[in-house]
Parts: sequence; C-alpha cells; structure tokens
Amino acid sequence: MKCAVYSRVSTQREEQKNSLHNQIVLAESIAKDNELMIVAKYTDSISGAGFKNREGIQQLLKDAKVKRFDTVIAKSVSRLGRNMLQSLQIADELERLQIRLILPEDAYDTKTSSTRLMFNLKAALAEEEAAKLSERVKLGLQASAKEGKVKCSLPPYGYKINPISRSLEIHEEYAPIVKDIFDYYLHKGWGMSKIGNHLMRLKVATPRSVAGASNAGFRWHQQTIKTILSNPTYTGKLVQHRSESTKYLGKSETYKLRRSVDADRQIIVENTHPAIISQEDFETVQALMKSKRRAKSNGRESLFANIAVCTDCGCGMHFKAERRNGAYVCGGYIKHSSSFCTSHIIEEKKLLAHLKKDITALTENDNIEFLYGVAEKRALTIQKTIQSKIKSLEKQSEKLNQQFNSLLSLHAEAIITSKQFKEKNQSLSEQQLVLANRKLELQSQLDKKEDRDKHIQAFKKIISSYLNLDINNHQKMKQVLRQLIIKIEVSEKEEIVIHYNLAP
Repeated sequence: MKCAVYSRVSTQREEQKNSLHNQIVLAESIAKDNELMIVAKYTDSISGAGFKNREGIQQLLKDAKVKRFDTVIAKSVSRLGRNMLQSLQIADELERLQIRLILPEDAYDTKTSSTRLMFNLKAALAEEEAAKLSERVKLGLQASAKEGKVKCSLPPYGYKINPISRSLEIHEEYAPIVKDIFDYYLHKGWGMSKIGNHLMRLKVATPRSVAGASNAGFRWHQQTIKTILSNPTYTGKLVQHRSESTKYLGKSETYKLRRSVDADRQIIVENTHPAIISQEDFETVQALMKSKRRAKSNGRESLFANIAVCTDCGCGMHFKAERRNGAYVCGGYIKHSSSFCTSHIIEEKKLLAHLKKDITALTENDNIEFLYGVAEKRALTIQKTIQSKIKSLEKQSEKLNQQFNSLLSLHAEAIITSKQFKEKNQSLSEQQLVLANRKLELQSQLDKKEDRDKHIQAFKKIISSYLNLDINNHQKMKQVLRQLIIKIEVSEKEEIVIHYNLAP
C-alpha cells in the first residue's frame, strides 16, 4: 500500500525545524509497522491558520484525488489545521476519497476507529490552544510597544535599530533622503512620481535595497514615496498597534484580515528616538495629501482604461483629461520619465474613430465571417497543442515517480543517508509541484475551449450591439468595449493594433 506523510511547523525557529524532522521520523516508523510504502512527503512551515498559503497540504489533497497514495500519516490533528473547521474538512475530504488517515499521537486511525469523537475533541483543543497562543503573543507585543521597543525586523528608511536597546537611531546616509522627500513634496510642490524619478536619476538606494531584500530594485515607486510621507515614526514618536489581525469564518476556512485600529487604541510613545521631520511639517503633509486625493478625480472614467497599452514597454495607457481634450499617455513614461519610454500620446476620439472604422470594415464583404473562421481554426490548433503538452507533462511526472521509487530503494538499503534522501526528495517534490500546477493551468485552458462556439455567437452579438450603440452613452460604451476587446496597442507613431476577444 502506498502512503503519504504530512508534517507542519508554525515557525522557522530551530526547535520547530527539529520538530519537522521528528514528525517525519515518527511517520516513517508508523509506515514500517503497518507495512506501508512512503511515496510522497508534504511539508508546510507556516502558520496553520491560512490554508490558502499551505502549499504542502493543498498538493497532498490534489494528489489524493488522483490516487497517488492510499494512506496519509500525520503526527496529530493539530498538524492538519489549527482550527476545528479546517481539520474536519481535510479529514472529510480524505474519507470521501477512501484514503486512510493515521494520527499516531491522537491514537486515531480511520481503519480501526468506529467514531470521530476523539478526533473532534482534539481538533477543538488545537483551535483553543492556537487562540491562546495568539493572544499571548499580541499582549507581549503591546507591552514591548509601551516600553518604546521596536518589534519590527526592518527599521523605517532613514533609521537603523540599536541591537542592544532595540531603539531607533539615525542612519547618517539615508536620513537626509527622507528630509529631501518631505521638502520636495511640501515646499517645492513636487508630486510623488516626480520625486521618485528624481531619486532614480540620482541613483539613490531604495528602501528594499537598503534592507537587503531579495526582490529589491532600483525604482522608487509612487507607493514607496507615499509610505515614507505617511509614516509618523519620522516625528520621533513610536506609533505601534496601528493595525491588528482579526479572524473571520469563510465557507472553507478561517481567514485573517488586517484592519486599522482606532487612534485611541493605538500605542503611542513620545520621544523614543531622534526625529527626522517636525510634527508640524508631518501634519501639513498629511493634510496636503488628503486634499490632493479629493481633487484627483475628474468625475469621468476613461473608455479605454485597462484596454489601451503601450506597444513598446507594455505599460497601460493613462487617461489625461487636460491633454488634447482627453488623451492617453504611456504609464511607463508618466511614472519613470523619458528614460523609460516615450509618451505615445493619442486622443481618445482618435481611438474611437479608428475602432469604429475597423469594426465597420470587419462587417463588410463577409470579413467578419472569415474572422470567425480564423478564430475557430486557431482555437482547434491551440486545443491540440495543449493536449500534446499535457501528455508530455504526464510523461515527465511518471519519470519523476520512477526516480523517487529508485531513491526510496537506495534509502531503504542504506546506500544513501537520510540527509541525501531528504535533499533529493525535496528536489523531486518541487519538480512534481511545478508539473502539476502547469498541468492544471493547461487543463483549465482546454476546458475553456469547449465553449468556443457559444463564445463566437456571443461575440457576434457584441459586434452588433457596438455598431448600433449611441457613442454618447458613455457607461454602455465602456461595458461593450470590455467584452469586445482584449487590448489595443498604441505605438509612438499612433499606429493602432486591436486585439479582439475572439476566443474564450
């Protein structure tokens, strides 16, 4: 009988890593006693509350549906999930698929247990313990905040953390940049995009690059500038507990949601560290940002928002009501200046005129029927290509299964060490996961192709509705355009290429 092992830890602390190893060793022992062959191992090393982030258990359930194994071993109910609903649903899913579940620490085995009473009790206890642990952690963080200690792992840009006192200190190199950002916005009247472009031209290190983040880049995004301008830490006071997580019960699991905390419940400690910005300037900046947000809307939504894109850089075109009585400009140019792309400016009325002309041409001399035929042939070709790719992925997956069985035999015969087995098994599991995800994507595309005939008919109706549409009916026009078109590419020379939504 084939068996899968599931193990989970909630943190990356060393003792938790050892716990992961101990869970696997225990499962291997149980498998041996029950004469079961382990063919897959699934692990998660994050909190059990967020099921959607637990790739290990999700992959286990996917493999269970295709009968990759007959039995699942996990240390206890608490390893399946840290709330009762989650644990019960996983157990129900396995039972529905007629897969045996063994939980040695809770003395539970679906093959021999006549009732699920003990399982339910253990699941309820696990949820209660998780709630108590969360509350203890939250109270500890609040106590530290009241003492003025910084609990974040990364300090705000312009500061560094004293490793002994855990307090913030001025970063001599980057604190002046923070002062400049506030000065540009407040006294020079620069917008956030202009500030970001200026810092990029000066090749100033971004907050993520200073923090040593793996995905750090050289671009100063508008949101980065906004985060700095909105952070009260720069006034020399520590404001913590500005947001908190709360749980709510969804259809399939318990979710966590971050929500803002009212000002009277926030933990504010004055004069905990040197200020970079005065309180007066900070408050003035907040008021200025608020007034700009109110004035930002021009009361008119653009027709081609999320449809018109720049041919050269691929960024979406931004509608500017003040340019040429309503025109679109490359978003890359707006955000990152001419060093990134050119304006590609084009009037909205010109886009509309081109679209009307193009669709009218399609409907003349049976051109539209020809276009439908091309779309159908393309859909069939894509369908065959997808089927071929799926078969290739299945062959690759079977090859990986054979490699795993060979690896398992080497480990059983003590030819390779447990460490070598674990490293190679991890690599094989990652490859299997990539193949499985890719297959699901292709299968989803294949399923959509089955509706192409209905989609072609729907497309014909949309074409007809557009030709008979009142161009001044802005809202209806916008709705039809989103059904009719995937995207419209605009070049610097105002060459327009329309990609119609011809296939599902």
